[in-house]
Amino acid sequence: MDPSTGMSVRRRDRQRDDTRHDLALAAFELATRHGLGGVRVPDIAAAAGVSTRTFNNYFASREAAIVWPAACHAIGVADQFRGRPADEPIGESLVESVTALYGPGAGQQLPPDWLRRFRALVAAEPALHGEYLKATAAAQEALGDAIAERIGGGQSGAFRAHVIAGMVAGAERAAVMHWMRHNDGTLADAVRTAVRQAVAGLEGGTR
Repeated sequence: MDPSTGMSVRRRDRQRDDTRHDLALAAFELATRHGLGGVRVPDIAAAAGVSTRTFNNYFASREAAIVWPAACHAIGVADQFRGRPADEPIGESLVESVTALYGPGAGQQLPPDWLRRFRALVAAEPALHGEYLKATAAAQEALGDAIAERIGGGQSGAFRAHVIAGMVAGAERAAVMHWMRHNDGTLADAVRTAVRQAVAGLEGGTR
């Protein structure tokens, strides 16, 4: 393949990601300011500097746009896990994979305090709950698949992998909710502590 063709494809992919990111943040900011009921798709498109048709090419609804950054964040855990050393204990890989998304440099494209404001918006807007649950379920499924690739063991291994993913996802959610209520220390530390507790004892034959 012509190298210039590959560069053009990557450039188009980046442009699509940038447009999706702009639309998602525009939807989030408008919903935070006016409430979800006070936001229309044309408003979001205008705030992002694109047409309503462009919005519809990227998202099926306002709710999907608002939740998209959270979905990307959550799916990133599986990508981080696949990038960990194959001989690293699975518990340590999971702790590092989750907390990497909360450390310095993580989420640099998102506004400061985005996570806290996003959680508050989801809590205040029941219409967002379905999209948010879909996003977290997809992320948990992706992490379960990644763990299954590591541990093998066929159907029984896959079952164990998805149970582990559920434990990790639950621990992360609990840590975030605790930190939002108490703001005790850093969010990264809270997540690390919770996930480490969830995976304690995993090394009994699982790597």
